[in-house]
Amino acid sequence: MLVHLLAVPVRPQTPPSIPAGSRNGRRGTQTATGDSPQDISTGGQAERKVDGEALAGSSRHHKRPKLHGGNDALTFSHLPSDVHRLVFDHIEFIEDVVCLGLASRHLWAFARLHIHAYYMSFLGRWAGENIVCVGEDVERGDYPPGMFSAEELDTLQQTTTNAYFDDDCIKYTMCNQPITLYHFALPSISDMEKVELEKESLRIYSHCENRAKLEDPAFMARRSEIAVRYSTYLPRDQLWILRNLTTKEFVRSEAIAVKPRYIHGPDIQVLGFGEGVLSRICWSTSSSTGLHHTTNISRGVWAGHRFDITTLARHEDDTKGVGWTDVSDEVAREIADIWECEYGAHIRDELWYWYQRRPNRGYFDTIPP
Repeated sequence: MLVHLLAVPVRPQTPPSIPAGSRNGRRGTQTATGDSPQDISTGGQAERKVDGEALAGSSRHHKRPKLHGGNDALTFSHLPSDVHRLVFDHIEFIEDVVCLGLASRHLWAFARLHIHAYYMSFLGRWAGENIVCVGEDVERGDYPPGMFSAEELDTLQQTTTNAYFDDDCIKYTMCNQPITLYHFALPSISDMEKVELEKESLRIYSHCENRAKLEDPAFMARRSEIAVRYSTYLPRDQLWILRNLTTKEFVRSEAIAVKPRYIHGPDIQVLGFGEGVLSRICWSTSSSTGLHHTTNISRGVWAGHRFDITTLARHEDDTKGVGWTDVSDEVAREIADIWECEYGAHIRDELWYWYQRRPNRGYFDTIPP
């Protein structure tokens, strides 16, 4: 969850290989073309096709209807690309974008851009934002250094709130409470951020599927671009790093992963970037944490800082490797110390077993020891 909130998505350069559907149910596979709106001629014939192949029942020598006087009839697909772009820009619902795009390969090139932008908006929502994991015992005026400006601190000092609490079976409201950092985490003040990209893409796919009266080969062929996975925008074949944008420090995935095979892009099974961030952003006035680790984790050295998770290639391209410090070994050592203090020196060899038995894991979310 935290990883997906911080991970900056990568726009797919070319569509994935997709199945070419047919009305008789047989399927083959081929690589989709990488047509973009700039690559497509605005004056060419835009027959409805599935990745370059004419649909069943269509003719390669199909003649366009003609107007009186012998001129070819103009269709929506023959309008200039700028007009198509404006049409898609003014469509309110993403389901309508998908359905219009399926009318032709030409229009799908425009639809694909909007679909990518919509799906990518679910990822990296906290990238570049100040974040902190706050304890309920934090006192008024106790904030991580640099998290708020002097003007904001003055405003907070004079602010009160009506805080709603749900403590097991008891629900109550405390009125005119001096606001603390903990109040920002209450449901009555803040909204819970959810990252449900895959669930949303399946909803869109199902909605569009229900619009059709008959099986649509073009729709089936584009399934992998409509019903997507996180890996579509967080590619697993690239190296990813966690960056502290405030201190200009970064952490490499291979340094904190329990085993290299647990790394799947920014998603690292067992222990990963999420644990690395969380171990350093906790903040509370009380030093009581219930942990045996001697470091005061409640005064996190990264509390209130800004982060993102990005590809190593993008980082090197943006920064040229200048001005940044690799703190991978330091963070990995801290994570190991925290877990070993609780469960012993051999904990890294046993974590995979606990990971398999965690209560919220997916049915197919298993890893080898």
